[in-house]
Amino acid sequence: MRASPLLATLAGISTASAVMMQIAAEDVSWDWAVTGWSAGCARECYYDFNLTGIGNSTERPPKPSFKAYCSGQGEGADYKLCTAIAESETDTLVVAKLLPSNNATNGTSHRPLIQTSVRFTDLETSTTWWNYTGKAEASYNQFVAPLMNFTITPDTVFGVA
Repeated sequence: MRASPLLATLAGISTASAVMMQIAAEDVSWDWAVTGWSAGCARECYYDFNLTGIGNSTERPPKPSFKAYCSGQGEGADYKLCTAIAESETDTLVVAKLLPSNNATNGTSHRPLIQTSVRFTDLETSTTWWNYTGKAEASYNQFVAPLMNFTITPDTVFGVA
């Protein structure tokens, strides 16, 4: 599996000198809570929300707790760094982006697909880091519906040691 250039840069290492490990996402139980989702489209589509993950130090690999505020714009744009709003047990980076839209051809409005990625230093081995990535379909609800809450479940998991 290939790590995105952004995540390799954020890790500060070259994947050529590292060992990559992949875990089947269905073997990992870690859901993230999206709260306060608000999104709309004017010239560009935009979003903002909070993302929270509850850690578990007894699972392998152990996972940290985190809470971040994410905002950005542009379907198909690059990942945007989210702002940590709570301390984590380890170095944790959270990024988010709107995936390119699959515009409806029948005149109905399309639904946004948000993708988030959480990279963190292993809680037991400081030379190892993990990256979990997941996505969820939401709605463009700004000005027409209340803020939304939903869950993102990671579908891609890899680590580098």
